[in-house]
Amino acid sequence: MIKYMKSELYRVVHSKGIYLLAGVCLSITLAVNLILAYFRGVEPSFAYGNTAFAFGMLGGFMQPIFFLTLLMGCLIFADEYKNKTIMNSISFGYSRLTVYFGKLAVAIIVSAALLVLVLSIFIGSGILLLENSGTEVLCNLLKGFGACIPILITGEVAAITFAFLIGTVMGSTWTWMGVFVCVPMACELLGMKFEIFARISKWLAYVIAGEGTLTEDMGLVLVWMSRDGFIRCILAGLAGIAVFLAIGVVGIRRKELV
Repeated sequence: MIKYMKSELYRVVHSKGIYLLAGVCLSITLAVNLILAYFRGVEPSFAYGNTAFAFGMLGGFMQPIFFLTLLMGCLIFADEYKNKTIMNSISFGYSRLTVYFGKLAVAIIVSAALLVLVLSIFIGSGILLLENSGTEVLCNLLKGFGACIPILITGEVAAITFAFLIGTVMGSTWTWMGVFVCVPMACELLGMKFEIFARISKWLAYVIAGEGTLTEDMGLVLVWMSRDGFIRCILAGLAGIAVFLAIGVVGIRRKELV
């Protein structure tokens, strides 16, 4: 599988899509700090020109970040069926599960590198350009991403699994949206009447990624800021990874890829 992973990494590194995604993410995060720094310079009493606001804002955007896992999955899988590259991989002696797990591993490696790069630029530019609010806000930001990493991996595993099983980017995209967006919405609506759906909703990845409560003294308190919430993020993410891996393994064994 190592040889297959190397070939996939080579393909991804030499594709334009990953650089376009990285450029957009870096541009947006850097622009946030530049805009806040500009208004802080124009108006010294500007209340949001500090790292507490900037870091807290990014930490509260886990749901939009979660959608990037779908995009990353599509970039990594590419048009394997359309271009017949899966057929070539299997003809070279790779098994279907080797191709599947190889792509998952490459997706996680590339995503981790991109996340580290974007976070480093965002945190570094925030400290340089904005009023430093202390290490606590930075620790909260890193804690939030640490708690949500299993959830983000769940999104990627699901995206690549659906791409393998369905075979088209459009079909796998709509399936992913249905599972992670429509199902939680339905559970939240049904949860207003049936307690069992309310309990299920609290363990769904998309719901947890955006869960938070407003308080008078602390403002927006995100789910991972509490011990129980942090543990729930980790457990929900690990459970999601296990479920979609099982679906992928069983489905790919039954599906003819060539």
